[in-house]
Amino acid sequence: MKKILLIAFLLSFGLLVEANNEEKMTYLSKNIIGFENMFGDKINDQPDQEVFGYLRFPDDANETNKYPLIIASHGSSNWRDHHMKYLEQMRQAGYAVFAMHLFDSRDISSTVGNQTNLTLETAVYDMAMTLKLLWNNPRIDNRKIYAAGWSLGGSTALFNAWIPWQQAIFKNNETFAGYLMWYPGCFSLPDDDNWDKKYMHIFMGDSDNWTPPKPCVDLVNRLNKDGGDANISLYPGAYHSFDGPVPLALWPDAYSFENCNFPIDSNTKKVYLSDDKSQTFDFTNPASRTAAYLTCASKGNVLAGYSPEYRNAAYEDLVSILKKLK
Repeated sequence: MKKILLIAFLLSFGLLVEANNEEKMTYLSKNIIGFENMFGDKINDQPDQEVFGYLRFPDDANETNKYPLIIASHGSSNWRDHHMKYLEQMRQAGYAVFAMHLFDSRDISSTVGNQTNLTLETAVYDMAMTLKLLWNNPRIDNRKIYAAGWSLGGSTALFNAWIPWQQAIFKNNETFAGYLMWYPGCFSLPDDDNWDKKYMHIFMGDSDNWTPPKPCVDLVNRLNKDGGDANISLYPGAYHSFDGPVPLALWPDAYSFENCNFPIDSNTKKVYLSDDKSQTFDFTNPASRTAAYLTCASKGNVLAGYSPEYRNAAYEDLVSILKKLK
């Protein structure tokens, strides 16, 4: 099944064609559990993991030009048709695109209903390693490398905008030029609000009950008050994956996080109860982590699927954004 899904991805992304504008790239990352294990000497104790992704250039690319790049990460159900449609839109707009395969690299098909078989911390690290991998690529304009993602991938892009993480992981002036995020989770963020002030855009349905929009709206407002360039497009009555390939339906195995708030202590990197900083959760232990989720998250009420009215809205909004960022 994994092989069939990967071939489907390659066909839809045009990657089975032998050409000089595409390349499978393999590199080293890690498997991490616990935000505190991303920092200092603790990162060295996390197990190494070989990962891969696909770099593809515009069809008319040549070997001498430099291209802006979008590093993209999928959601909790791996790569889906609507993600790949965005990748093609980006590529047709003149961007190189790198599609991270964090699930396929680890023989994982999904994290829906299981947020511990591949953690956000691991995804964040994968994306950082991808930026390092491509930073000095002679065909990439590293002044214009953007992080992008959907759901879990959106949270991955967002966390890579946190300044303390950037300072910890990027030692050779690597930096993202901006961040594009579709329905990220904004309910578990560092409590210092020390974010990159470069361009950021979030696309969400205002009825999303998988990754609720209110914490993202609040984040955008705080960032802009602090001099950031943060933006959010909220589509009325739309749910999670409002731009996706399947109709709106109940996802019984998915957690709804609309009642959750898990701040991360910016000093200790531990997750704590929102109204009691002394009450911490052990996110380095899968069982304790799941127990923490169950204090507020619930299954059986998550709706996800395309919005008849707004299914194409983010693609249309992205047109002018890509022109601006290029």
